[in-house]
Amino acid sequence: TKVQAAVGLVQLAKLDGFIAARRRLAKQRDEMLAGLEGVALPCEPEDCYHSYYLYTCLVCDAWAGEQRDAIMRRMEEEFQVKCLVANPPAYESRRILREHTAGQRLPRSENIGRRIICLPIHPAMSDADNAFIAAAFIECVESLRSDG
Repeated sequence: TKVQAAVGLVQLAKLDGFIAARRRLAKQRDEMLAGLEGVALPCEPEDCYHSYYLYTCLVCDAWAGEQRDAIMRRMEEEFQVKCLVANPPAYESRRILREHTAGQRLPRSENIGRRIICLPIHPAMSDADNAFIAAAFIECVESLRSDG
């Protein structure tokens, strides 16, 4: 609609600022989570410019699936931080694709789908909120490591 287009144009004018804010928060978070054993942080190859639409981490293979899900549950239940699994393999999450790809497997995609965890990030997020999310994630990961 024309209203949606007008809103979109206003938002588009703010895009560079949104991305700059996300990049600043992501850099802070990278520093806070650096060296966290069992977790691979987002990477930005030298020839790329990451927008950090999502702050996507991968837990180690040993934590794929149930233990990754336990981290996500604890983040939400104890710290009220909602994490998500973005973009699982399409054929696992959409019935019509499952039906048409029966018997076909993509083991690498499936592995990443069981290991991926996206921590919230938003251009309006405060530095304090960012630090809280990082500290909560560290607590959940370290707790899993000490229990496991």
